[in-house]
Amino acid sequence: MDHRSALDSALRSPFVFALCQPGAEPVVREEMLAHGLSPSFSAPGFVTAKAKTALSLRELPRLVFGRRVCLSLADVVDGDAFARAHGARLHREAGDDRGAPVEPGELAVTMVVRGRPFCGVHVGAPGLSRDPCGDARLEVPPAAPSRAWLKLEEAARVFPLPLSAGDGVVEVGCAPGGMTRALLDRGAFVVGVDRNAMDPRIVAETRFRHLRASARHVEASLVPGVWPAPVRMLVVDVNLPPNSALSAVSSIARAVRPTLRAALFTLKLGDWRLVSELPHWRGRIERMLGMTTTATQLPSNRQELTVFAAPA
Repeated sequence: MDHRSALDSALRSPFVFALCQPGAEPVVREEMLAHGLSPSFSAPGFVTAKAKTALSLRELPRLVFGRRVCLSLADVVDGDAFARAHGARLHREAGDDRGAPVEPGELAVTMVVRGRPFCGVHVGAPGLSRDPCGDARLEVPPAAPSRAWLKLEEAARVFPLPLSAGDGVVEVGCAPGGMTRALLDRGAFVVGVDRNAMDPRIVAETRFRHLRASARHVEASLVPGVWPAPVRMLVVDVNLPPNSALSAVSSIARAVRPTLRAALFTLKLGDWRLVSELPHWRGRIERMLGMTTTATQLPSNRQELTVFAAPA
């Protein structure tokens, strides 16, 4: 048994903690209950729970609204020493030196303080943020017209976005162009669908075309032919309830599906109680695109969540 396997077997604890968006704690508690955990202490952006039996690192649940889920080590006080002893990354929630990104298969130690210090561990894996505490704390650059830029950049740090320079992207709900800026900076040819005005800096880009109409009123069959580059990615971020948003984009989704490699949906909740409908929304996306989905709440998501779709 190698060191990593031995460590995975040795590190066991019935205690778990999750870092989340402040305000999402009740949703995280419900997710924990669904995984057989008993939630206990919570504070803004932080929820603890206990399992019926000790869990290993491999048994940690994945939570949609938990941006970092850790096995909590109640007997570890010095996280720095523990990380050095086990060759792990050390991540801190506070301070200037929060630590370096964790790679898949790499052990990370996370230190947070909520009244007292908590020390947790997790293993990097595809579909999990690589950043300390699940948040890179990115700043919107001056060239981006809105904070929607963050949604694409944060998603790229969690999901394997299959986007190369020269690829075509259809972005539904593009105005004023925050996410469009991030796509253009990756070399994409972007078709933006939105009835609202775009930032003039985005309009001036030679690799951008604006179809100024709502998704329901666009002739979907014409969208794939706006650029000679095949449409490889569909991005949806419209200010509608999830079911309405999925209905509005369905015709465009069917039109671009033959060449699509992935899709990224931002779903607006408006009410945390709507989270119970997430399996239904994911099912609609999977049937619409013929892909599998993964859902998470990115740091820049407010009362919303992100669904990534890709071939199985």
